[in-house]
Amino acid sequence: MAKRRCAACGCLFEPRRNVPQQSYCSKRACQRTRRRRWREHHRAYWRDYRQRHPDATARNREQQRERNRRRRMAGTGPSPPVIANMDAYHSQKPVRSGTYRLVPVAAPGVAKMDAYLVEMHVLSDG
Repeated sequence: MAKRRCAACGCLFEPRRNVPQQSYCSKRACQRTRRRRWREHHRAYWRDYRQRHPDATARNREQQRERNRRRRMAGTGPSPPVIANMDAYHSQKPVRSGTYRLVPVAAPGVAKMDAYLVEMHVLSDG
């Protein structure tokens, strides 16, 4: 199969033969970009899924309540993170001056209820 340019990084890659329409290479950053773009184009996917599968939704909510209960009951050592967010951005680049959305890490519950807009100014580069 002919090589293609990755839609994220622009490098040449050979698509897997079982994924002939593949347009992203296998680098982690490129796969993360692919998933982000998919979610941007399918914003209603999970809402629609939950409406079509009410039994699975109820079961998932019950399982999450149980995980939260166990986490509270453990109560030893530092508190575990509330819920992992695979969309968290981990940049190798330094933070630049600008306006950012700030979400508390230790917020209770699952939903991101509290968010703040903050303006940050870099005072030193290193």
